[in-house]
This record gives sequence, C-alpha cells and structure tokens, in this order.
Amino acid sequence: MTELHKPVYIPSIEGSDIYNHMFRGRELDLKYIGMIPSSLELNKLISIGFKTTTKKTNGKLLSNDIINVKFRQKVDSGKQVIKKLENKIEKLEDKHEYCEKLTNFIELIRSESDLQKWDGVSQSELRNKLYTDGFVLNGVKYVVYKRSSAKSRVGQCLFIKERFYEPMIKWSRMGIEFRDHNIDIDFPSLLAYESLVGSSLEDTIQIDPNNILIIDDVNSTFKRTSNVVRTGSDGYLDSFLEESLITNSLFDGESLLESNYFPEEKSMMLLRNHMFKSAAFNCNIQKFLRQHCPPEVNYDEWELTNMYSEKILAKDVHLITTPSSLKALKFSHLKGSEKNMWNYWKKIVTKDNCIFGVCKSEKKSKRGYDDAGRVLQQTSYQMINSLPISKNDIKNFTSFEKEYISRLKNEDSFFISYLEQTKNDMNTNEMFVDLYYTNQDIVKTKLFKNFRKKTISSYVTHVKNGKVRLNGDYCVMLGNPIEFLYHAIGKLNTEDPQAINLKDNEVYTTLFEETELSGFRNPHTSPNNVLLVKNKKSQYIDNYLNLTDNIVCVNAIKFPLQDILSGSDYDSDTVLLIKDKHLLKLTKRVFGKYNVCINQVSSSKRKYKVSNQDMAIIDNELSNSQKYIGRTVNIGQLCMSRYWDMLNKGLSEEEISGLIKKIDVVTVLSGICIDLAKKMFDIDINKEIDRISKTKELLKKKPLFWKYVSQSNEIVTTMYECPMDFLFKEMTMLNYADPIEEVPFYDLLAPGETKKSNRRQEIKILSYVETMVTKLNNTFSSNLSEEERDRKIDDIIKYYRFYIDKIQINEFTMHSLLVKISKNKKDKIASRLLNTLYSSHKDLFLRCFRLKLHTF
Repeated sequence: MTELHKPVYIPSIEGSDIYNHMFRGRELDLKYIGMIPSSLELNKLISIGFKTTTKKTNGKLLSNDIINVKFRQKVDSGKQVIKKLENKIEKLEDKHEYCEKLTNFIELIRSESDLQKWDGVSQSELRNKLYTDGFVLNGVKYVVYKRSSAKSRVGQCLFIKERFYEPMIKWSRMGIEFRDHNIDIDFPSLLAYESLVGSSLEDTIQIDPNNILIIDDVNSTFKRTSNVVRTGSDGYLDSFLEESLITNSLFDGESLLESNYFPEEKSMMLLRNHMFKSAAFNCNIQKFLRQHCPPEVNYDEWELTNMYSEKILAKDVHLITTPSSLKALKFSHLKGSEKNMWNYWKKIVTKDNCIFGVCKSEKKSKRGYDDAGRVLQQTSYQMINSLPISKNDIKNFTSFEKEYISRLKNEDSFFISYLEQTKNDMNTNEMFVDLYYTNQDIVKTKLFKNFRKKTISSYVTHVKNGKVRLNGDYCVMLGNPIEFLYHAIGKLNTEDPQAINLKDNEVYTTLFEETELSGFRNPHTSPNNVLLVKNKKSQYIDNYLNLTDNIVCVNAIKFPLQDILSGSDYDSDTVLLIKDKHLLKLTKRVFGKYNVCINQVSSSKRKYKVSNQDMAIIDNELSNSQKYIGRTVNIGQLCMSRYWDMLNKGLSEEEISGLIKKIDVVTVLSGICIDLAKKMFDIDINKEIDRISKTKELLKKKPLFWKYVSQSNEIVTTMYECPMDFLFKEMTMLNYADPIEEVPFYDLLAPGETKKSNRRQEIKILSYVETMVTKLNNTFSSNLSEEERDRKIDDIIKYYRFYIDKIQINEFTMHSLLVKISKNKKDKIASRLLNTLYSSHKDLFLRCFRLKLHTF
C-alpha cells in the first residue's frame, strides 16, 4: 500500500501582485495559504524532487516549487494607483515619514507615466499574459501547470517551476500527447480530468485493473410533461410546457466494489486515478455471481464478457464500472479505439502499482440528535424558500431550534456541552469549558456572559439563514444497484417492470423505516427540485449490498429523478432525506404539481487548441462562472420570494405565470454554471441574469432575510409574505435569557502574589497577544476565501503560541496576567489572552483559579 505524503502548503498570490512585482518592483509577500493536499499527484511530485521545508512554529511542510495564482483583481493603471495613494495620505495622521514615502512614490509614477508598465491590465489580459509567458520569482521561472482539483471552479491555477512541468504534465496526461494542433480535443474536459489525480485523499487502496469488469452505460429514456428550457424567439432562454424526452444514465459515475476492499462500517469510497472518478459501493459481487452462475457451468471457469468483447473469469471480478467513470475514454480516438484506450489505461494504472486514491466516504451528520435520539440535519434557505410554508408552518419547523436556543440561554451545563461539541483550535470554547469545570462561577462573569451572548447570537443568525434542523441526514445516492449487477451478467431488461427492484420514486435506506420522506439536493432552486420518496425495504439489496444509514438506493428507470435533483449523478452526490410530518405535507403539495425542468440549452461547438492561450480563454470563462453562480442563486431566490409573496397576497397562479417561468430558467442556469468547469454553452449567462433581474414583478426593496444573503450593506428591505421572511420574523421574537447575578472575574482567582511577577515576561506576552489580535482582525476583514482565511488564522495563532510556549512563566507571572485581564474592558483581547495562556500553560493557568463546583 502506498503511504500518502503529508499536505504541503504553498504560496497563494494574486496575479496582479505578481505583475506589480515583475514590472513595477513591488515587494512580494509570500503567504503559504495555498495547499497541495495528500494526493497521488503530491506523491509523484515528491518522487521527482519536489522540495519542502518544515516551518518551526507549526510543523507544516512548505514549498515554493508550485504557486497558486488567483485572478480576482485587475492591475491598476498609474493614474488609479496615484488616486488611491492620495486618498490614503488624506486619511493618515501624524505619520510624516510614511506620507513622505507615499508622496515620493506618486512623483515616481508621474515621471514614468508614459512607460507601458503603468498601463492598466484587466483580469482576463493578466491571465492571458501569465499563462502565455509565465513569470519569474527569485530568479526562477514558473509556468502555468493546471487547476488544482479543489479550485477547478474558481478560476485559480497552479504554476510550477519550469523544470518540473514536462515530467508532471506527461504523468498527469498518462503520457498521451494532446498538444498536436491537428487533432480534435475537448480541452475544457481535459483540463478538468487531468486534475483528478490532485484530489485530496483520505487513504489509498490497490485494485488490479485485470480485476475490473467494464460494461456499457445504460440509459432509461421516456417521455414526460416537462418545463423545457431553451432559447426562445427573442434570443433569450424561456420555459416551454411540453412533452419531452428524458434520458437518465442509470449508473452514471458509480461502481460496485467487492466488500473485502472496504474498512468496517463504510459503504462507499470515492475513488480517483488517472482520468478516473467513481463512487464505489460495498457489494457482495462474488456472492451474486456465484448464485447466478448458469447451473451447467463450473463457477471457476465461468467467463463474463466486458463491453469490448474481452473475457474475464467471474471469480476474478472485484470491481464493476462503466465508461461514465473512466474519463480517459473520452479521448479514445488518440489511441485508435475505446478498446485500445481501455487497455492503455490499464497499463498506466499497473505501472503506478495499481494504487487508487480514496477521496472520501459517506459521513454521518455532525448536527446532533434530538431528545429521542433521532439524527438531525440542517436545511438551507433555498430549500425553505421553495416550499409553500405559512407562518404556522414556520412555528412548527422551528420548535426544536427555539427550545434549543432557550436551553443555551438558561441552562449552563447545556451551553457548556454545546461548547464542547463545537470546540476547535481557532476558538476559545475548550478554555471556557475547562474553566467551567474548575469554577462554575465563570458563567456569572461579564466576560463569559458577553461570550455566551455573542455565541448564541451567531447561532440564531445561523438559523435565520435557513439552517433549521429536522430529523434526517444526507445520504449518498446509489443508482439501481440490483439492475447494475444483472447488467454485469447480461440479464438487464429495463423495459420489464417486474425485473426492476425499485420502481418510480421508491428508495431504500436503512436510515428510516418504511415511510414517505422529503428529499432535497444542493444545488436547489425551486419547487421543481423538491422530491417525494417512499422508503421501501429490499431483500435483494440487503442480500447483495452492505449499506450504512448514509447510503440511499434510488431508481431512475422511467422516473425523472436526475432532473428533479438538478442534474444529479452517482459519483458521490448526496440527497438530504427528512422525516417530518409538517414538511411531508408541504412536499406533497408541490411534488408533481411543478413539472421537472429539462435543460435543452445547446452546448458550445467551439473548438480549442491544447495551448496556454486557449487555456486562458477557458479559465477566464470559468472564473466568471463563480460570479454567475452567485448571481443566479440570488436572482432565483428573489423570484421565489416574490412568487410566494404575490400568491399569499391573493394573486392567482395564472397572473404570475411569467415569474414561475423565470424560476424555471434560473433552475436550469444553476446547473449550467456548475457544469462550466468541463463544458461551455452557447449563451451569455450575464445577459440572461440581467434580463431576469428586470422582471416586472420584482421589487427594488428586498425581503428581510436578504441582509444575510447580500454582500452589500446598502440594500433596503421590506417584509415579504414568503417562507424565509416568516423564519426571519419568528427567530427575531425570541425570549431573553433569565437574569443571573454578576460575579467579578477577579473573585474567581486564587490568592497570589503579583509583586513577584516577571514584568518583562508580562510585557512580552501582552505585546504578542495584542499583535496577534490585530493580525487576526485584519485577516477576518480580508477578502481571502474561507479556506485560505482559516489557514492564515491557524498560522497566526500557532505562530504566537509557539513563542509564548517558550516563555517559562511562573505562578506569580500567570496570576499577575490574570489580574490584568480581570481589569481589561476589551473582551476580545481578554479572551484571546486567556486562551493563549490556557493553551501554552494549561495546568498552571487552571491552578490560578479557585476550585468551586456546584452540586445539584
């Protein structure tokens, strides 16, 4: 088994900063907030000489051999830089030397204003320049490499030291030369599939390709009255009610894998290899084959036939898969035929020791359980806003959350339990928990009361965002598994209803008993995406599959499951299944009433060359897709809010039919935006969104809950008669906490002699913490992604903790610092200082408090 290498942290830099460094002499501050995760790709990089160093303050591995480049900012022109600097000077007070430095820089820019380096550069021009020319940093040339798997949809890109490029791109592309300009290549797909080996892995397993049975994908095609979205006569997307042909790929992205490959209590492993991506499910393949071996044939001699007419002994079959999982087959023409590519891929995998990466497995909810022990999972605001929920319904839905919040406010032990469940290295929860178990009067201090108030306020805001917990959980979808097994032995007949194990909207999950359930998948836009299912136990599935509660077997034969769930497939896509009588009643009101939306938007016929220039064109479009996704989701929810608002105010469905058509268009647009990572479309998404935003039914004033959705502080809101505003109002009318006496923090401290404190150490520690808090605040207000921000916060905390850990504090210095904290009115600094002292000198810290535990 191949051992995975530890993740390596790499610089993540704005392309505009690289440009300013190369052409304008600006210093470049390398922040190691990008990451090459544990992956097949990292193992390969290490094997060819990828260099790493260990950061002493946190033990992280760092490397400059690959740099993540972001393209979120354009390069300002000289005039724009001058204007920003002049504004900065105006705001500065009593910083003469710094003002003089900025003024001199302004004069320098003016003197060089006719030079090309002071021209502005757009984001797309910048990407094209860096992709085409690369860049030089510290005397080393970097060239464009590929998208990281995690950043495939945000337009960021990895650049690699030039000497590593050829061996790594050759390995990533399986030794196939794609850069011949005379061959036709689906370049957007290649860019997506070559990155699969870079996916973050939890583990690896070994599967010999000679134990893989590859069989044809199977489609179920049928007609259904649908809302078909395509370009209308005016050149914009429109929704048409008509009978349409629906095609479901039954085993899209899934595989069946023999049970002995799985760790205990796991039913799914998302596998990665060269241009291979599949969710493999825990299956008793050999048991099925033995029981279905023709009686006249010796099992050890029984041969099955794969899709290329090649024979494989049934006893040797460990993995059953289809072409939808093996992306390399999309480029089969480069090897002459699909059969040739299949056999070439097997050789490549064998050469790499038959190692498959395991990205993830099914996960249980981390949202807790109710008093009856039933698992809880949260909804999203899009789910809530897609249902005909009344004010009374909201009261029912939020009853658990309101009771939970009341207990957080008034039951100390309950709140402490919540802190234990949500503690991490970046918050102060663990410190407050240990203080509570040392002296329970901590809950009466102003410091703790403010912390508690802020914590609960954040939780209420979380619920107001549509995160309401109900009985249910996310389950990984497994499509028609029994049919998959019969297909492997050539006995699948999708036209014979008796042969189908699950029918229509039947599903099977061990998470619930046989009952009706509500289902939702992300992305979720409208009532068209709401799913009603019947959970039905299956002896066939129990016999041949080993499923945990977080797997659900579903049917797509003659049932439009995949389109209801926004173009879902089975490469680890999940569906949220909820058992709630109030929700079920609402689900039944919309399921079947709102027709499934079908995407008939034509995809792009544009041809690309495998070149850095065309890669820049594709990635510029892809980076725009992130903006499109946000805008599409937002405009969809504004339409949904107004739709319910108008219905609840007495208008008829016919009067607002135009609005629901716009919602159909947004439903399809959402899927298109997500598919842009590997597929282009013949529409201008921005223009489509702009047109919908001008729909006459939409109001200038936004719904109340929009303050949590919008990034702008300037929006004007008003009450809409829509589900999310009902939730907003309901969660605003919560009772206050019961009043409790206040105890000074100082009273919790054990007696100590502050005069014997080491003042120099105190000053040093206080300086460290104040600087740390300043840097943390700057990071919280930065425009970094959540992932990069968390890495930077983690680095800052560990950096200062490392140096404070080295200071040999005695009990007198610790006591003196705690006395100072008791007098400090800045809660933020006080909490951080407490947590830093706790983390670095835990036992000494806790001994400075009086022991006081209440008995009940």
